[in-house]
Amino acid sequence: MKIEKLIIYGFGKHENVTVDLGSGMNVLYGVNEAGKTTIQQFILHILFGFPQKNSASLRYEPKSGGKYGGQVHLFDETYGKCIVERVRGKSAGDVIVHFEDGKKGVEADLTILLRQYDRASFESIFSFSLLQLQGFEKMDEDELSRTLLASGTTGVDSLLQLEKRMEKEMGELFKKSGRNPEMNVKMAELRELEIELKEEQGKATAYAPSIERIQEINQRLAELRGQEKMLQNDSQQLTLVRQLLPLHQKKQTLESRLAQLSNIEFPANGIGRFESLTGKITETEAAKRRMEKELSEMGSRMPEQFGAERITKIEVLIATESEWHGWHTVSKATEDELRQLMGKKGRLLDRLGIKEKEAEQFLLQRDVSIQKEEEMHGLIRRRDDYDQQIKFTEYQFRQLENDLIDMEKKIESAEQVAPSAKDQEDVRKWPEIRQQLAEAKAYVALGGRPSLQNSLLVPAILFLLALACILFGLIQQEWLVVVVGVIIGAVGVFLYSKKGARSTDDSYLHEMENIIATHDGKEQQMADFTERNDSYNREKERLQEAFKTVERQYSQTEAKLDGLHDKRRQLEMGLVDFLRQYGFEGMPLSGVIPELFRMIREVQEVSRNREEALLKRQTAQDAINKRIAEAEKVLQKNVPQELIYEMLRREFLQLRKEADTAKSLQGSMERIESNLRENIELSNSLQATIQGLLAEAEAETESEFYSAHDGYQEVVRLTEQLNDVMEQLATHDRLKLPTGVTEEELVSKEEENRLSFLMITEELHNLIAEQAALVHKTERLLTDETAGQKLQLFEMKKAEFAELAKKWSTRKVVAEAIRRTMEELKEKKLPEVLDVAEKLFCELTDGKYTAFNVTETGHFEALSMDGMRYPIAELSQATKEQAYISLRLSLASSVFVSAPLPIMMDDPFVHFDAGRLSSMINVLDKLQQKHQFIYFTCHEMMKEQWADATLLNVSDIGSGQGAMVL
Repeated sequence: MKIEKLIIYGFGKHENVTVDLGSGMNVLYGVNEAGKTTIQQFILHILFGFPQKNSASLRYEPKSGGKYGGQVHLFDETYGKCIVERVRGKSAGDVIVHFEDGKKGVEADLTILLRQYDRASFESIFSFSLLQLQGFEKMDEDELSRTLLASGTTGVDSLLQLEKRMEKEMGELFKKSGRNPEMNVKMAELRELEIELKEEQGKATAYAPSIERIQEINQRLAELRGQEKMLQNDSQQLTLVRQLLPLHQKKQTLESRLAQLSNIEFPANGIGRFESLTGKITETEAAKRRMEKELSEMGSRMPEQFGAERITKIEVLIATESEWHGWHTVSKATEDELRQLMGKKGRLLDRLGIKEKEAEQFLLQRDVSIQKEEEMHGLIRRRDDYDQQIKFTEYQFRQLENDLIDMEKKIESAEQVAPSAKDQEDVRKWPEIRQQLAEAKAYVALGGRPSLQNSLLVPAILFLLALACILFGLIQQEWLVVVVGVIIGAVGVFLYSKKGARSTDDSYLHEMENIIATHDGKEQQMADFTERNDSYNREKERLQEAFKTVERQYSQTEAKLDGLHDKRRQLEMGLVDFLRQYGFEGMPLSGVIPELFRMIREVQEVSRNREEALLKRQTAQDAINKRIAEAEKVLQKNVPQELIYEMLRREFLQLRKEADTAKSLQGSMERIESNLRENIELSNSLQATIQGLLAEAEAETESEFYSAHDGYQEVVRLTEQLNDVMEQLATHDRLKLPTGVTEEELVSKEEENRLSFLMITEELHNLIAEQAALVHKTERLLTDETAGQKLQLFEMKKAEFAELAKKWSTRKVVAEAIRRTMEELKEKKLPEVLDVAEKLFCELTDGKYTAFNVTETGHFEALSMDGMRYPIAELSQATKEQAYISLRLSLASSVFVSAPLPIMMDDPFVHFDAGRLSSMINVLDKLQQKHQFIYFTCHEMMKEQWADATLLNVSDIGSGQGAMVL
């Protein structure tokens, strides 16, 4: 199905507008607020109906209050050319479908033409926009997968929305560990009431039987009241049936009479058309006789014709008198133009300093094309660029010089605060001294002059322990214990030897004490010296490194500056060579060079204009001489140039006067003969039309025709009466009248209902009395009504809980059915769509992604060319959009045989880069061979993407005008 034309009577801002569309790609371009969306909504409103006035959708009624609606012209392979026309009316508007064979259809025929698609189904497959694609960046993986699944299967979008709503409502009703949902609250209340009710029931056991009987009475009362209500409804229906029975009887009578007259056919407005045709035939016969008489009279008065050829030639010459004066004007104007051009050329040559003829010819032969001018401007621009680069580089060079000076000053300042050589030497030796000081303190602390008993106690203990280990190991033959005993004995010997040495070597102890006296207490001072020395070394290294970096940048900048100067000199030499081609030596100012080029071009232009003026003057003079020769030939005598047209007019008037009479009579006769032929054809046509009317009424004579009309009028009258009866019955369409029922049967049925009603009323009174007695009895048994109240409240809560459970179960069943439907769609419909979508997605991504997969959890994955699988949510925004568009186009292709509807797109490719957009255009070029695309855009670059598309500028639509085809 293809949309060929849109005719907008009045819709939004558009009135009396016609838009022609092509069969393939149609690009509707326009700036914001131009009315693109209005045209898109016009197509949807005309095909699927206007929204209700209280609907959230816009109706786009005309701003000026004109006619609302329009036409959509379609071509369908099955139904041919069709016109869908919808205007203001009831509900969704009044629609008429004009078929190619002349038939007219209504809303039901339009539904068949649109393959049973409503607006929601159409938009879910054949229409998508940038707004739908922009929502992807806010979706999580579940929402994104559901959206893609809805894009790949028909009708899934509404199912997913319904499932989400059902799950939300189920969560509001019940949650397994929730407290706030209604069912959770009711369950907690029921548990509390059940506990309280058991306590109360234990207090009054005699109360229970009465309560049970009261409940039975209540149940029976409810049943009786239901029966009572049913009897009341039945009685009301019987009363209504009795009222409608005469109408049904009249309807049957009218239908029987119409069945007898159903074969009568008569053309619409047949009598008026027949009488009108008869009167026209009488008029044509009278006109025929009058015209034949006039032709006879004119033939007798027709004179002979002469001089017609000379008149024609003179008339041609007179008709071209403006050319004669034009040639004289051109001749004079070219003389003035030649004088002006010569003066202008001389002034230009003087400004250029050209005096010699050879130099002038050399200048006229030079190439002053746009390419040469661009070459000149390119050289000047490049020279200016080099000047700017040199200026900027010199600035950088000076900055680096200043930086070097600053770095040298900073290094000198750092040297002034450097630690002294003695401090640096002390810091260098301090780690060794600090170790000696620690050893001295430890030696003095451990190796002072203790008593001999204490000094020998530890070695003695070790000797005893070693002896015990050796004896135990030898006895038990545990050689490892013997080895341990030997080691302990060796340690004891070592300690004993040390104790002896220290006790006998006092000089070493004095040396340690001197070290402590000399260096003890200097730890903090030496730590400060060490920190200052390290800080100085780090700052010095940093400054030296920075100085080397700036020095390296200084050398690089100096080399760059020299290179720029060399390139500028080479470019300036090229510019001098360029000017030498035009005869100029040296280098003028930059602003003078374009002016020289412009004046050279203007000199060449003036020379060309002078040559054209000379040619134009010669052409005009040749035409003047030729015209003089033609006039003398026609007048058959020599004629002065200034009197040529005066003599032609005088001769023409003389000859014309002689021929006017013959021409006038000839024209009148031809006109009358033409009218006579038309009159005869009209008479024959009227006779054929009358015969057609007689045949349509199945009559041969005029009297039979009028008799058929009377029968047809009777059918019309009976039909109107039947329609009135049907309208009265239509108000009670739900009430079905039993077949063959009579008035007596209805009266008998009403009497039966009355007796049943009396019996039910009597039983109600008895039960109510019994209920009152039981209530009185229970009040006497138990003055405290707490148990009854709690029981009643418990039953109410149970009923409320049961109602909530019913709601929850209903929504659970719906959600489960939707999930099973989704699984079935995934298994049957989705694979077919995915096969085509994978090919489109692979082509759109230039082979980067080769396939789609749907996981067991219903999530979409993209398979890259290297075999990696990526969840769809991890892809870029543009790649997600490509996946969505692939599925949409695949679904549209899969239903093309059953629903070949056009595809509408509202600027969905704005996030694509040049490569993605090119791939998208290639795909659409292939699909437009069988699909019609209507693409709405506000981006001017999109107009250039399709070479063979129908381009329409919506911004240029005006009242009564069509869209301007670009």
